[in-house]
Amino acid sequence: MKNFTFLFTLLILSLGFAFQANATSGCDCDGNKLTNGSFESGLTGWTKSYGTFSTSTGYDVCGEKNGLLGDKNDNAAKIYQDVNVTPGNEVTLTVYAGTHKNQYDHTITLVFLNSSGQQVGDKVVQQVDYEVGNGSSLQKYTLTGTAPANTVKVRVQAYAQKNYLKIDGACLKVKVPVACDCVDSNKYIKNASFENGTADWQYAAGTSGATFSKDGAYEMCGSSNGLLYKKGKIWQDISMVPGTQIQLSAYGGTHVNNSSNRHYFKITFYDGAGTLLGDSSRVLMDYIVTDNQLKKFDLSATAPAGAVKARFTVESTGDYFKVDAICTTVTPPVTCQECNGNTLKNPSFESGTDNWSVTGSLSVESIYAVCGVNGAKLSGAGKFWQDVELFTTTGNQVSLTIYAAYGSSNSQKIQLVFLNEALTELGQITQDVTKALNSGTWGLQKYTLGGTVPSGSKYVRVLLSSNGNDLLVDNACLTFSGPPLPVTLSSFSAKKEGALAQLAWATTSESNSAYFEVQHSQDGQNWTALAQVDAKGESKELETYTYTHTNPLAVNLYRLKMVDLDETFAYSAIKSLKFDGQEQLNVYPNPTVDRIKVTSNQLVTNVKVYAQTGALVLNATPDSSNEVDLTKLSQGTYYVKINNGPLMRKILVVR
Repeated sequence: MKNFTFLFTLLILSLGFAFQANATSGCDCDGNKLTNGSFESGLTGWTKSYGTFSTSTGYDVCGEKNGLLGDKNDNAAKIYQDVNVTPGNEVTLTVYAGTHKNQYDHTITLVFLNSSGQQVGDKVVQQVDYEVGNGSSLQKYTLTGTAPANTVKVRVQAYAQKNYLKIDGACLKVKVPVACDCVDSNKYIKNASFENGTADWQYAAGTSGATFSKDGAYEMCGSSNGLLYKKGKIWQDISMVPGTQIQLSAYGGTHVNNSSNRHYFKITFYDGAGTLLGDSSRVLMDYIVTDNQLKKFDLSATAPAGAVKARFTVESTGDYFKVDAICTTVTPPVTCQECNGNTLKNPSFESGTDNWSVTGSLSVESIYAVCGVNGAKLSGAGKFWQDVELFTTTGNQVSLTIYAAYGSSNSQKIQLVFLNEALTELGQITQDVTKALNSGTWGLQKYTLGGTVPSGSKYVRVLLSSNGNDLLVDNACLTFSGPPLPVTLSSFSAKKEGALAQLAWATTSESNSAYFEVQHSQDGQNWTALAQVDAKGESKELETYTYTHTNPLAVNLYRLKMVDLDETFAYSAIKSLKFDGQEQLNVYPNPTVDRIKVTSNQLVTNVKVYAQTGALVLNATPDSSNEVDLTKLSQGTYYVKINNGPLMRKILVVR
């Protein structure tokens, strides 16, 4: 009997110790937003909607009591507690619960409410299906949700349809939403949420007793945060190139912020020798923690010239500095993009200034590199260029991309110049450089020039120039696309042959060409078609063409419109001819008594008569026979001009 009593006593003691262990397992809830979550103060903080609500001591997991909904008469019961939240807050509820009969509806629910007490968004409902047995404890349930727009509070609600629902250790945590994906994938700052403790961080203590450690009370991502105690700093370095922009966010908090206890987030830059460059970007972390929440701080900086690394530092001069959830974005000034079909040689100046013709001072410096290790610098006034030869198969569309900037603005330009075989310019495309090296994001900016290659072009010249001050460039790419050039015009001329204008042109290759339209103009603005000359269509040999203009004017401009079979076309260069001989203007009879008749290769629209002194004495429009009445003029010698042109004829009026 004594042995039985002894064994029974041991069993009771062992059960008591096990029960005590269970009774404390759900008490760890820093920052609980609920009042009386373990029901140690009875019904304090909770509101009963209906039914029976009391406490008991049979299933407590935290403290000595648990909540109890319902009664033995199977009446329904509901309790709730409201907590203020804001839209976007992440809400997590953990609660221990159980029932004797899980065939009834027993639930724990999160309900988001607006200022009118109406539900917004969806409920988060957890069915309590765990049946407690003799001496067994309660089971832990977890509910999570995000407060939708217009939310002002979240309601934690427990409901028992029949029988009993036992609950304890209710813990509600509310967190400001954090972009943890960015933190978890941070490839620039390692161990950015301190899940691996102090790994990857450099630490320097600033005073005796200072520490840097892993903490779990103020985590914003994961389950840990970093903790600096007293004076000290931690840091990590990021490799980058000049002009790189660094944007960084970090969560921080402290208990004391005064002149003796300051806390900072900093970004600083260093050159290859470890020398500090420029001013640091520094943000004072002055947030006093509340509700176990940290505050987000943002800072950004752009790497100056010569920088090879950026350092992110967390620095404390006293008290506690809690830090977590570091997100980093690193934006290089430009990215090297593959250039398929680049027709330029040494486009990124990796071979110095080879293949580029230069007037002035052109050098290469690594500080301006966009791709590779070199960029080019044109110092002061000057220019540099490279000519690319065109072939029959070259497409008729050209595109140039190049990175450029200026030190100080002084008419820095990028040009595509189209040249024929004699290096005569046929046209150009021009782009002003508008990016200052030090404005916005430090570095060079991408420029794109493009268009149609004029027919007759033999070369495309990539030309860069400055009237003074530095022009900085790198990473040029010249490509061609589209159908082959329809005609390679090797020559085009206009010559006078007596009173006629003789046009001649030749091609060295034709592909898919249809015809040439000979066009004429007096002012270079208004053009008319004189004739259409069939092209050969397909040819890789020298082909010659001629056209005779039988009625040229005093001033004549000619060009060719070269039309392809698919109706695409291009223009040749413009040629000019002037005629000032007798054949251009005739006035008769001379001498005359009362009328003159004017003939010309031009349409005569106006006749002006001048005295020998140069005074205008008659301004007339000729009649349909090109005759002008001179009866108002006295006898004498006069000069006649038509259409305000350069030609004049001397006439004698007799009575």
